[in-house]
Amino acid sequence: MEGIKARLEQKNVRLDDFQAINALLISRGFLSRDDGVRHRTLYHIAQRAQAELEDVLFFMYGATLHHDKSTNHYRLLPFGNREDGIPDPSEEMEIRRELKGSIVKDFVAALLTLRLLHDEKVGERRVEAGGRVVVRVTEFVAAMKVHFRCDLPATESNRRSVFLKLRKLGVADFDIDNLKDEDAIISIRPEIVTLVYESAVGRALETMREADEGILDPEQMADLADLEPLQEVG
Repeated sequence: MEGIKARLEQKNVRLDDFQAINALLISRGFLSRDDGVRHRTLYHIAQRAQAELEDVLFFMYGATLHHDKSTNHYRLLPFGNREDGIPDPSEEMEIRRELKGSIVKDFVAALLTLRLLHDEKVGERRVEAGGRVVVRVTEFVAAMKVHFRCDLPATESNRRSVFLKLRKLGVADFDIDNLKDEDAIISIRPEIVTLVYESAVGRALETMREADEGILDPEQMADLADLEPLQEVG
């Protein structure tokens, strides 16, 4: 670590700022320039110290740091090199710790639905400031049901857990206390593209189509119930 400290000094990066960036990435999983003045400052520092961040995060946690310049954010990928797919809830410690096993399926379907709606709105050029797209809660829930035969958890506490995890992962913003309102707004962030790959949505929709057409055998149908075919972690 002495070598890292020397490199930071050469780049005029303070150790406490470097540590703050690491703590944020480990606890939240991403750092966006658009999340306030402090985060904007840390983002620009991270650009200067990216090589040192990558070395420390990989050495300490085996994690890969991804920088998306188009949306100005860093995302921590603790699953190694994900070539295709979304995080596997069976392997992701934070998801297992924060969500009950019974609602992990709903959480994965929600992630996929947000990415699907994001792509649809972008394709329609209905994009807000900062690359965000806006949908109503009713539209989001309807899309989950139509595309993935899935609904939000029945209990308020479980629904809240799913939404809080979505917000923590940096894929959407909303007023958590206003989501009961049918006209409540979900602002889908462009950062979702680094967490949920487009190919994962395509595979999920294809899996649902095969289920509808009776192509899947019983074993594959069991996998579908757990949403395991949607995940491919390197």
